Amino acid sequence: MKKFGKVLLKILAVLLIFLVAMLAFAALWTMDTWQNNTMDQIMFHITSPVEGTSSDIIVGFVLKVLLPTIAVTAAAVIVKLVLKKKEAKQKALRTANIVTAVVLAAFLGVSAFLFMNKYKVIEYFSTKSVNSDFIKDNYADPEKTAITFPEKKRNLIYIYLESVEMTYADKKSGGALEYNCIPELTKLAMENDCFSGNNEKLNGAKVSFGATYTMGGMVAQSSGLPVVGGVGNAASQQESFYPGATVLGDILKREGYNNELMVGSKVEFGGRGVYFGKHGDYKLFDYTYALKNKMLPSDDYYVWWGFEDQKLFTFAKDELKDLASKGAPFNLTLLTVDSHFEDGYVCPLCKDEYGTQYANVMACSSRQLKEFIDWIKQQDFYENTTIVLNGDHLTMDKDFLASIDAQYDRRTFTAIINSAVKPEENKAREYNTLDLFPTTLAAMGCKIEGDRLGLGTNLYSSKKTLIEEFGEGYVNGELAKNSEFMNSISSWDPFDFNTITYQKILNASIQFGTADNKKFAVIGLSGTENINAKTTGFIARLKDEEGNILDSSDMQIDENRVYNANLEVTKIGATKLVTLEISAKDAKGAEHLVYSENGFFGNHIVFERNRKVKPSAKINTSAVIDGKTLTVTASGFENPNDISLVYIYVWDKKSVKSPQYILLERTEDANGVTYSANVDISRMKKDSLKVRLYQKASGGTCKVWTSVDIK
Repeated sequence: MKKFGKVLLKILAVLLIFLVAMLAFAALWTMDTWQNNTMDQIMFHITSPVEGTSSDIIVGFVLKVLLPTIAVTAAAVIVKLVLKKKEAKQKALRTANIVTAVVLAAFLGVSAFLFMNKYKVIEYFSTKSVNSDFIKDNYADPEKTAITFPEKKRNLIYIYLESVEMTYADKKSGGALEYNCIPELTKLAMENDCFSGNNEKLNGAKVSFGATYTMGGMVAQSSGLPVVGGVGNAASQQESFYPGATVLGDILKREGYNNELMVGSKVEFGGRGVYFGKHGDYKLFDYTYALKNKMLPSDDYYVWWGFEDQKLFTFAKDELKDLASKGAPFNLTLLTVDSHFEDGYVCPLCKDEYGTQYANVMACSSRQLKEFIDWIKQQDFYENTTIVLNGDHLTMDKDFLASIDAQYDRRTFTAIINSAVKPEENKAREYNTLDLFPTTLAAMGCKIEGDRLGLGTNLYSSKKTLIEEFGEGYVNGELAKNSEFMNSISSWDPFDFNTITYQKILNASIQFGTADNKKFAVIGLSGTENINAKTTGFIARLKDEEGNILDSSDMQIDENRVYNANLEVTKIGATKLVTLEISAKDAKGAEHLVYSENGFFGNHIVFERNRKVKPSAKINTSAVIDGKTLTVTASGFENPNDISLVYIYVWDKKSVKSPQYILLERTEDANGVTYSANVDISRMKKDSLKVRLYQKASGGTCKVWTSVDIK
């Protein structure tokens, strides 16, 4: 045991040396490779899927971290083995151990200090310890905001331009260089919309906290939200990404759009497959898809991050033809890759124009994009198609922009082509990538209630953006803080009914049919593409007021991902109030109530989603008996124009389990709105009559009054 203990200590010592050396070299490599990164980027990628990472980055890690770590560890082991053969070895070994410990501790300490200073680690975690309600207070929930699409829905082509900034243009065009290495893109922006107003220079989007890297940029522009709140961990689990948010893909899918994402890398990287797959049911066209469908030159073809942009644009043309042939509106989203740091990828189309590889790659990308857009303009679908070009984030290349003026305000490149609308005010806007979310929909001809979605503002409107209203520094400072609101969106579980419920994403429809002399309510449940993977099916039930089940059935899914069930309603009276409940089943067969609506059952059911609402204040009610008639009146409702109906239950001791359901009639005069009804109580006991009054409004249904004593 003593011998075993010594061997174990030696193994642990070697592992400790290896770990300390790796941490130190990893810190130095990170600072060298991602010189322009921020701590939130690093935290995201630490917890995100690494599958699909560029081979250059992997090779760099092996050469600059793994191999030096192995060399240091091996050197320490060799020194100890050599000293064991010398005289006075105990003293020599002790000295060697002390020197090794001191050197490694100093190496790690210096590396850690440099790392923490460069990325402001203490400031980052200190800020995260402070909670802010800024996002919650300024978030325009797409689920609660009216978005009206034009009668003829426009197609969308959205292209995220990897690391492309307006900075790459020459100074006279608004860039920061002496030359313009993106002349074609510059012309596109100036001839279309970049929100520069009368200023004949480029005007791009600022990059906010949480949107400074590819996935952050894609999420910000399609949801109006920064990537914060532990999303990386959710993405690494490959189950969800902002499951509590409604984003561009969700909105377009509900409107009948075919969504598709095309990237030249593996879609798993950074959680892109999860985000776009769960939010809008995108078709995912990536490196793996192209390889599987024999679209690449060989089965082992792999360049840069997968395949280059030249192939991406070629494949995209075929995909656009296919999408346009389906007769439904479409949204094709692309992400370029050749312009990724470090120095970009030199493809066969690149020329040596500027003597700098990165500038040459940018120029090549600019030409390819111009050619691709020219091709789109020649297609029949172009007239009804909006194109959005926007850099996903600022470049992380460590030296390309090192010599520009430190005061230059770097922004992503922005251009919206063939917009359905024009800006209300012809002035330069201060905006960030979060504003692209509502602006894209507006460019497609959509009317947005309040001109805000997420944290973004419709730039075609005159409404101020958040950075115009609060200032860029203040906004970024608040976004950097902890947000319980964002934590609930990023960690939302559909079976956690204390946060956001299934009712936010599911929609039920009711139709009627007859078969075998029986009447059926045909229940349809849509929006299921957004549900959590834990759900294995649904059960639909109709219940009466007392909670008795009138009929229930497992729901069957059709080819459109709509769940259906037929519930018999033959014996339900036209004035009966019924409740539709839909429960989700998990992998163990347990049921979880995820949807509940109630309404009067007549020729159709006008269901109102159950929500917790407060009754109107100061309601005046009366219930008076005159012979065989009970007269009930109610007035003094707040916002009476918002009320869809008012109804009562009337019962006595004998009919407590089968009360009468009566709709009150609305009248309006100079004194306001009054609801009233006359009830036949000839067969009821007057001394035990009770009345319960309910109101239905846009906020939901609630009980507003219960009679105590009727005379």
